Amino acid sequence: MTFGGQPRQAAAPGWYHDPAGSGGLRYFDGWQWTQHVAPAPSAAAAAPWNQPAYPVASVPFGSDPHDPMHWMLPTGRTPQSIAAGYLGLFGLVIFPLAPFAIGFGIWALVRSKQTGKHGRGRAVFGIIAGFVSGALWLWLILSARLS
Repeated sequence: MTFGGQPRQAAAPGWYHDPAGSGGLRYFDGWQWTQHVAPAPSAAAAAPWNQPAYPVASVPFGSDPHDPMHWMLPTGRTPQSIAAGYLGLFGLVIFPLAPFAIGFGIWALVRSKQTGKHGRGRAVFGIIAGFVSGALWLWLILSARLS
């Protein structure tokens, strides 16, 4: 799968212990195991203790902005930012939710800064949608009373 012309790698390419159990090494090209095998290295040339014996994904699923799932699923975001986004969206139709969208948006910005997680965009959306919804509903109520 590619995103923006760049291939998405599951793990770093390299030589790893053969998962087929041959006792040797097999080359992983970043996507799949290849047919290239090599004998196991001697004990002196073994991988350092902190190197995994199998490919490990470099980033959790959906947390890389180049991964399309990053933009579809709320992975790596604070729960407050997710709530702020939905409250802001629904607050455009259901007026009493607008102040909650603003509150959750501010809370999400603070938590995002503290934890370093993503979600600032959803938090800002919640704040803006909350203010727009509040202003719209306030205008509708005032115009109905003045008529």
